[in-house]
Amino acid sequence: MLRQHFPSSALSQLGAAMNTQDPSKFPAPWNYLIPIGNRLLIWILFFLALYLLRDFLGLVFLTFVFAYICEHGVQGLAHRFRSRRLRTLLVFGTLLSALALFATFLAPELKKQGVSFVRELPRHVQTLDGKLSELRSKNPAVNDFLGDRDATDIVEELLGITHESPEDIKAGTRRGADKEQIQSLFGTLFGVFKNLASVAMIFVLAVLFAFLIVTDLPRIAKGIDSLRKTKINFIYDELSSTIVSFGRVLGRFIEAQGMIALINTVLTSIGLMLLGMNSLAFLAGTVFLCSFIPVAGVYLSTAPMCLVALDQSGFGLMAWVLVMVTVVHVLEAYVFNPMIFGAHLHMNPVLVLSVLVIGYQLFGIWGLILGVPAVNYIFGHAIQKPAEAAGAAE
Repeated sequence: MLRQHFPSSALSQLGAAMNTQDPSKFPAPWNYLIPIGNRLLIWILFFLALYLLRDFLGLVFLTFVFAYICEHGVQGLAHRFRSRRLRTLLVFGTLLSALALFATFLAPELKKQGVSFVRELPRHVQTLDGKLSELRSKNPAVNDFLGDRDATDIVEELLGITHESPEDIKAGTRRGADKEQIQSLFGTLFGVFKNLASVAMIFVLAVLFAFLIVTDLPRIAKGIDSLRKTKINFIYDELSSTIVSFGRVLGRFIEAQGMIALINTVLTSIGLMLLGMNSLAFLAGTVFLCSFIPVAGVYLSTAPMCLVALDQSGFGLMAWVLVMVTVVHVLEAYVFNPMIFGAHLHMNPVLVLSVLVIGYQLFGIWGLILGVPAVNYIFGHAIQKPAEAAGAAE
């Protein structure tokens, strides 16, 4: 069959190239099709391995986060202490002390208030239904605006998970799947507080693995680099530079997002204290976790605050909570996001804002999550020449 399409000379060249395993010596079009096929096969196998290990990706991700942040701290202490082992012990000692203080003083209160909120959630929703009924009876315009929607319907729409059409809302029909969806969404969020023991175990394992990696990082790096001298060097050459470059960009992004989450939590906690809100620890913990969820995180963290405020003091306190949350998120979006992302990812604040806006419009939540690190990686590494990319990495 091959002799019908290729002359004997081409077949002999193909056989000689296969013996030398040098794709550049293959006759056209094999000289460029085979390298492309090899690269595709390598990346397919890589993503297949990630899929098979999907149950461990949470632990792997946390290990990467702790290792990246702590390695950053270890390098930052290099000008003060020459011993890498001593610097590693200082950094991880500080991290473990912070985690121990959190587990001792805040974790029990977080769990207590989280479980209490979950138990009282039906009562909070019932209170909201009562307030809505009062508004409907006093103001016909409210009744025209809300229709037959109850508290659960409103929360569903705020979270953007309702599938009801305007005709369904006017007719008063509702789908049971929506209620199951919102219960599952809140259950996943509040389950973190209810199952702090398992979450703490994952954190402990991640810190342990990160400590072992950072402590022996130079030797690990040499061991991985030795793969270039093995028979699978083609896999190393294809994957190593891309994974390292994107990992560095992603690490900077996570570091920046963590700082924003911390600032957001501190400002919101101060606002809640000034308003005299109950369940402060639980609400602050919810804000911190939801700060890592673009767009939807704002609603997820605001909904519990509004329910607690409404049950505690009525619509007046809830209005002040909404004002406070609006101010905090305006500061976050237009001040802290550009400043912190620009400093960590070496991007102009105007470009950061543009990427966030365009990414959300084009790709929704995924555009916000991956837009900034993806653009930084593409322009700073992927399309640069090797020498320029190395300079950008430094």
